[in-house]
Amino acid sequence: MEQQITIARPATEVFAYLADPTHLCDWLTHLRREETELPGDGLESDHAAGTVRWSFDPAGEWRVQEIEGVTRLTLHLERDTALAADPTGPETPEDAARFSAEAALQSLKSHLEGAGGGDPDLRTGDVSSRAYGRSATQDPDI
Repeated sequence: MEQQITIARPATEVFAYLADPTHLCDWLTHLRREETELPGDGLESDHAAGTVRWSFDPAGEWRVQEIEGVTRLTLHLERDTALAADPTGPETPEDAARFSAEAALQSLKSHLEGAGGGDPDLRTGDVSSRAYGRSATQDPDI
């Protein structure tokens, strides 16, 4: 499975962040629990190729590419399924993998851009009620 996101930071900064094992919990949400230890090995980075690979479950690779001053970050996972958050719910293993990948990408974007939102560890800044140019009420003057 592959997914991409654009991050408004230089590729060198994004690569350095991903290659630092202390940031694993920012994109592997199951490591946020205090009782879960960070993997001691299995993370390999190749600065020339712009890749950060890991062999722990679920194995995969980050590909970092700078394009016109922003970074395209691609997440490649070696499998297309994951355990559903609620095994009794309608979420398929494919949906669970896709949602997990999207959460990892959004979390990294949030941490790297310092934008808040998209990540439970960051406080969301004050947000206007006019999301995407539309009023949150029926009154367009608010």
